[in-house]
Amino acid sequence: MIAEHPADCGALYRDRRRALLDLVGSLEPEELGTVVPATPAWTVHDVVAHLVGITADLNALRFDVVDAEAWTARQVAERRTATVRQLAVEWEAEADRFEEGLRLLGYELGSHYVGDLLQHSQDVREALGRDRLDDDLSLVVALDFYVDHFSQALVGGGAGAVVVRVGDESWTAGAGEVVATVTAGRFELLRTFGGRRTEAEVRALGWTGDVDRVLPFVSAYP
Repeated sequence: MIAEHPADCGALYRDRRRALLDLVGSLEPEELGTVVPATPAWTVHDVVAHLVGITADLNALRFDVVDAEAWTARQVAERRTATVRQLAVEWEAEADRFEEGLRLLGYELGSHYVGDLLQHSQDVREALGRDRLDDDLSLVVALDFYVDHFSQALVGGGAGAVVVRVGDESWTAGAGEVVATVTAGRFELLRTFGGRRTEAEVRALGWTGDVDRVLPFVSAYP
């Protein structure tokens, strides 16, 4: 990975998991039914069901469908009638094995799932009109994954290199000639590389150089 910070990804995932459960456990039924714009087919309840389901599936090495959307849709459908309390109990039961796996399998995979949990947690917070996530170590680790994913996408597309700057830190994503530089806050870059920003919002970041050349590779998701 081109970006890596010393961290216990299992512990970070645990803390963010419990924070999300504390939030959703305090919600009224109508709030749990709030549609989450970043995942427009899902409600707040569905997002939590997905996170629980992916943990259970990965623990069981259950990859029973080829299409990723069908896989996640099954996770949600299987838990649609579960209460938040039941989802919390299942997630806690799966947690020790999953979080230890994030430690044992290395930083690339660990930062991936910390990043995935943070993206969905922020999706829920935005849908509910809550304050944004704190700028803490879990955010640092999450962005490491997305910077690395951006780098791999640039290499795969032969688009050259991009210098990514956050405060006093910088990384060179991609390979070859530097064709652009982007400077922004860590949270904004996390959401940008995670596909949560429009093209206009991406262009409004602190770019220099040939943004058109690298724009198709910015988002990790469609």
